[in-house]
Amino acid sequence: MKHQFAAFALLLPFAAPLAAQGLRDPAAMFDEADANHDGRISRAEFQAARLARFARMDRNGDGVISREDFTRLIAFRPQAASRIEAMIAEGDLNHDGKVTREEMAHAPMRVFDMADANHDGYVDQAELAAARTRLRTMARGD
Repeated sequence: MKHQFAAFALLLPFAAPLAAQGLRDPAAMFDEADANHDGRISRAEFQAARLARFARMDRNGDGVISREDFTRLIAFRPQAASRIEAMIAEGDLNHDGKVTREEMAHAPMRVFDMADANHDGYVDQAELAAARTRLRTMARGD
């Protein structure tokens, strides 16, 4: 279960500094993913929202997401470094220490998969509420 949380939920305690770095907490990722505003998020909508965040996460504009994109966050919150490295490792399919747009497109969507409790390819409001509760519980270390 903790491994499922690793993708972006690792960074949940750092939500305010993350906003400055172009990242959002996992619950906010779902909120902005509902492109057609039907109250549920499809796997395709979640994937599109995740890819749209790539440019915001690539703070230095080098075309990849790496530790260097989070220098301000790490300076502000040094304890975030290991969590950032774990997040990058989750999407770094060729293990070179960085995530390309292509890797992000093919990386596992563990947060979505955890939230999609009935595995129908959609996260509805009930599933989203349950996922938020699980994420908060996991962030507290319960």
